[in-house]
Amino acid sequence: MAEMRVGFLGDGHISGVLRDAVEQTRPHLVVGTFGRDALIPDGLDVVVEAATQQAVRERVPGLLAGGVDVILLSVGAMADATLRTTLLAGPGQLIACTGAIGGLDQVRALRAAGPLREVSLESRKLPATLVQPWMADELQERLRRGTEEIVLAEGLAADVARQFPTSANVAASLALAADAWDTATARVIADPTATHTRHEVFAAGDLGEVRAVVVNAPSPDRPRSSAIVAWAALRALDDYARMRSFAAPGGVVFL
Repeated sequence: MAEMRVGFLGDGHISGVLRDAVEQTRPHLVVGTFGRDALIPDGLDVVVEAATQQAVRERVPGLLAGGVDVILLSVGAMADATLRTTLLAGPGQLIACTGAIGGLDQVRALRAAGPLREVSLESRKLPATLVQPWMADELQERLRRGTEEIVLAEGLAADVARQFPTSANVAASLALAADAWDTATARVIADPTATHTRHEVFAAGDLGEVRAVVVNAPSPDRPRSSAIVAWAALRALDDYARMRSFAAPGGVVFL
């Protein structure tokens, strides 16, 4: 089998954990990790994006236009309808990674049978991890003190994903899976008791309902992110390699 050539967009903690796992346990050729201004060489089969929504806007369209497939972690970038159209234009294949959320396979199955009646997400995280530059100084200080529960956002998932670009990729992932950008809602709560990040997913359609609770340990080196994210990306990379008939660990592809 051919050796898969893989690169990583973003030089932060998630990319570091993922690259170490690939180099130590997978039969792929790691071409490099590319920061904001790094030149990405030709000849890559797939790039795993583990950067920011801004990096998605600046770098990913060019990769896809050049025929490179991209596994996307910053799914929140797809809340922008114009960018979403660009990313789906190809010819490279865009692959959304589930990241820190679960239950999306069943949400997609319900959606395949018809539009969903209701799609919602509630996320709870430690207050200090939810501080954003656009917040008033008084609110930022309350979050840093971390002594009270505060509902920080409640509305369309697409809007919430834009408000919390490093914390609400899960909201965009749910809206994407449900094809419900105009109706899916999300709620973000700063919870001083939330030692782990908690996401509660709900979707209802003609064939049933999905209720899923996902509880993730925070990354020890980057508490704003869940530790599971890098491993979700590794799982996505494994399935991609198997589907494309590259050398890969044994296993079954789940779609």
